[in-house]
Amino acid sequence: MSGQSSTRHHAEGLSSLGPTALKQAQWHWFDKPSDVPWQAWAAFPGSSAYLDRRYLTAMSGHGKVQCRLGMIKADNGPWLGGILMQAVQSESRSPADHMDVSIGVRIATAIMQPGGRPFRFRTLVAGQGLGSGQHTFLWQKDIPSSQQVHWMEQAFDQCAKHWGIRVWMAKDFGPERDAELAPHWSRRWARATFDPVMEVPLDPNWTSTDQWQAALRTKARTKVRSILARSADLDVTRIVDKAELDRLGPDLIALYDQVYGRASIVMGGLEARDFGRLSTELGNDFTVLTFREKGRLVGFQCGMHHEESGTIEAYYVGFESDINKERALYQRMLFEFISWGISLGARRVVMGRTALEIKSTLGAFPVELSTFVHIKLPLAMPFLRWMIRKSPPHPFKPRRAWLADWSDRWQEEGYRIK
Repeated sequence: MSGQSSTRHHAEGLSSLGPTALKQAQWHWFDKPSDVPWQAWAAFPGSSAYLDRRYLTAMSGHGKVQCRLGMIKADNGPWLGGILMQAVQSESRSPADHMDVSIGVRIATAIMQPGGRPFRFRTLVAGQGLGSGQHTFLWQKDIPSSQQVHWMEQAFDQCAKHWGIRVWMAKDFGPERDAELAPHWSRRWARATFDPVMEVPLDPNWTSTDQWQAALRTKARTKVRSILARSADLDVTRIVDKAELDRLGPDLIALYDQVYGRASIVMGGLEARDFGRLSTELGNDFTVLTFREKGRLVGFQCGMHHEESGTIEAYYVGFESDINKERALYQRMLFEFISWGISLGARRVVMGRTALEIKSTLGAFPVELSTFVHIKLPLAMPFLRWMIRKSPPHPFKPRRAWLADWSDRWQEEGYRIK
């Protein structure tokens, strides 16, 4: 059955279902990629790089993040939707460095993390533990928001029993989806917001970074020229050979740990073999760039391209701190993600939740995301709600990078400009 005819079949099947049939729909769980009915999964609208069969297959052997795919089906009817559930080893390290926490939260954190040691716990995640953005579920069109939330809560109940995990997170939901879903969550959940994800919109008609720079204000263009000048003599190489990626894996992880190790909350983490597995499955839709100074490896970046949504996902980077300061290496990596996106006719580059101001100097806009959290322990939820209330994200003021006409265009496309 082709994707187009499969989609039509599901849509026709859905229109004939009544409320009772939706309520009686059942989850089916798949722990191995070979068991997933991928043709039905691919027919759901709204996919992303993190919900792509190739990515999910590549990461199925991951040791730090266990994945289950759930698909819900009407009795003797069509598939209605799918969800990504993960069991993730999480660490809380230094939330005070990334949020405006109160004195009370600092004291509570010190109690949970004596001597500054990380507080470790397993987390049941609906969505993506190794990335940010709306990668939680896929539904057939016209599934009511109340039904979506009801099914998600069913998925948590079933997977919590499977894995025995008491800390739950449903992440991430952008402003529009959050507004639709928020009224329907049960009282056991608490809504939280963290730093926004940063996105650079692109014109898919651009064919070079010169056109992107021409859309920026003079100060932003000067910034780009400085970044390129400071890193001009670095050797930048794209690595595509799986054997070479496997050989480099430990060195890339060592650089990655220098960056990811400073995060306030760590969920899962990369492993040395991830690069080769992702390259094998994604092919040209996965990139690894290495940066060398006089032959010595000093940094790397990797990312994914999802053609259907026109998106570049800036996956992970790693670099030596001293080289980064001297060579503006991180900013050079952001430039390379934008350049790669333009070469593929992408519509946006998703850059993640860190270094917000730096990313805004290259034209990134903040996209607010909400997460719903539950802890299945006595008295835990009042404490969690207090922690959330007393720990808002650090405020930041985005830089104005785009010329006025382009700012107007991006605002019309839904980005928050002011």
